[in-house]
Amino acid sequence: MSSAEPAAGIDFAYDATFFFDSLPNGLKQAPAQGQQQSTDPEALSPKWYPAAKAPVSFSEDVFWSVLERWILEAPSIIPPVAKVEILYDHQNNINNNDDTSSTEKVPGDPTLISYAESQGTRAQLLLESRITPFRTVQRRLLPKRAAKDPVMNEWLYYTRSSPISHAIFAPELTPTNSHDIQTTTKTLPFYYPKVRGFRYGYIADPEEAPEDRDDHHHDNDQDESGDQDQDQDYEYEQDAAAIGEKDNAQDPTRKRKDDIRRAGQRLGWITLDLFLAGDENVFTDKMELFRKLFKWGVNATKGFTKSRVQHDIMVPKELYLQTYARLKEKHAQTWVQSWPEKTDPRKFVFEDIAIASWLISLWSLERAKNRKDQALFGSEDQNKEAEEQDEGSKSVGNMEEVRKQTFVDLGCGNGLLTHILNEEGHRGTGIDLVSRKVWAVYGAGTQLEAKTIIPNETVFDNVDWIIGNHADELAPWIPIMAMRSNPWAKFVVIPCCFFDLNGSRYQFPKGAPDGKYKAYQEYICNIIEICGYDLQKEILRIPSTKNVALVGMTRKRKREPQTCHSVDNDQQLDGQGNKNEDNQDCREQVDDLVRRSGLFVARISDKDKQVLQRERQSARLLTRELAQEQELEHKI
Repeated sequence: MSSAEPAAGIDFAYDATFFFDSLPNGLKQAPAQGQQQSTDPEALSPKWYPAAKAPVSFSEDVFWSVLERWILEAPSIIPPVAKVEILYDHQNNINNNDDTSSTEKVPGDPTLISYAESQGTRAQLLLESRITPFRTVQRRLLPKRAAKDPVMNEWLYYTRSSPISHAIFAPELTPTNSHDIQTTTKTLPFYYPKVRGFRYGYIADPEEAPEDRDDHHHDNDQDESGDQDQDQDYEYEQDAAAIGEKDNAQDPTRKRKDDIRRAGQRLGWITLDLFLAGDENVFTDKMELFRKLFKWGVNATKGFTKSRVQHDIMVPKELYLQTYARLKEKHAQTWVQSWPEKTDPRKFVFEDIAIASWLISLWSLERAKNRKDQALFGSEDQNKEAEEQDEGSKSVGNMEEVRKQTFVDLGCGNGLLTHILNEEGHRGTGIDLVSRKVWAVYGAGTQLEAKTIIPNETVFDNVDWIIGNHADELAPWIPIMAMRSNPWAKFVVIPCCFFDLNGSRYQFPKGAPDGKYKAYQEYICNIIEICGYDLQKEILRIPSTKNVALVGMTRKRKREPQTCHSVDNDQQLDGQGNKNEDNQDCREQVDDLVRRSGLFVARISDKDKQVLQRERQSARLLTRELAQEQELEHKI
């Protein structure tokens, strides 16, 4: 197929036409009085019905390349899916009449081939008994919410014939009568279309528009409707643009079609068909995936790859998702239902669970690395201790629990992050200017303090990590406090509001081309650099636009590292075993930066403001009364 690109300077717009009104579930009428709706499979006889079509500017090769990505990268297309497993993959030669084929399957599961061969009748219905697929795939969709959404197996059939090629998607065990379709729709995941099957198609001939033929059957991607889950717990992207429906009577005019052809943009059509019998519920109009297929194809033709932030640099995605699923199951429902504050619990609860999941995952990796380093460089006694800890991690009260990282959470707010970390065995304290109602609910195991921090006078001698999650005026101070606290102190800052080192609002330099949030990150990154830390950055999977974590785990080295275990703490080593004198320049630069920033003025809490206001009012009243008394005495 030709892979010609669209005409330069002309954008090919998404212009889909939908046929929902012509679907059998939209046309079916209630049975006459005294009659019952037939559930006979022969009477139902499911078949393919056109649901949507759209002209495209990309070739069939691009169409198949996009679908190949969709098969393997389902989580990018279906956000509630965490992982895809390919259970069966059988490929014939491109020529459907060629017997040459290759088969891949999961080792140790000999039933898959026999199962695939047993799908003859079902496949004939889906393939209309006329074409042998050049590829057959069985995949398993594993959900993120394993406790709520079912695991689902799905069959995919690829067919190619003139002029139409199809990619057919069907849930395993396609029902054949009304009772089965009703049962199956209840067991399908919420995100999966409640139909027997669907298929995406590609028509390559730009001169033969599908609306010019009454019997068109098209391929292309599935309608990812299903019931929209109301939980916004998934850290995923959705297309926000609403897609308007068009009645099939409102097809583009012949003049417009001629204009498209003259522009040299249209190379074919993509289509969506549904495998229906008329016993399904009315199909919804949510066609986000059909539009995504168009967009991905156009971008691939232009050689464009969407610029996306890179997640999972410090913590592997799978480890994070496993931890998040566990903590969400443990904490989410409890706190969403019993949140005592006036704030929306859905935002704070899921965001704090996500941040806790990332921290706990990062810390588990850090402990694993420390054990590995001990095994490589430690003494025999230390190696034995590490082995005992690994064994003890299988039981309650083991050494691993004792060695979990300690922390202080500055500007802890509602304290939920501190509470979760405490619950997971990490000793630490949350500190904020004022207490919250929810603090009293957490219990004695959660350490929270209400007090004012003067950062230039504050150090934390016995803390492994300093956390600044939206810590406001303390955010730029956290790298400084970590550097001054102890040689092994590490930190994570998640900036939000923009404050300077003196506690006032940060004054941005003129012209911040990348936005204020980016400029403020650079400001804190500069402080981290001055403090002598190697900066690491992670884009967190949290439901917030302020999702950048700036991390300092290691300090820059000037000498070969020594073994921390062999040096007394009084020698003041930095985090890499280097003598503190090597970082004297950093300390001097930090002190100079603090002096130039001016005196830090702590923020006053609303409660203290009210007390101060009452005191001032009382003072003014007292002054007025004294003045009146003096005036009266003067008159006398």
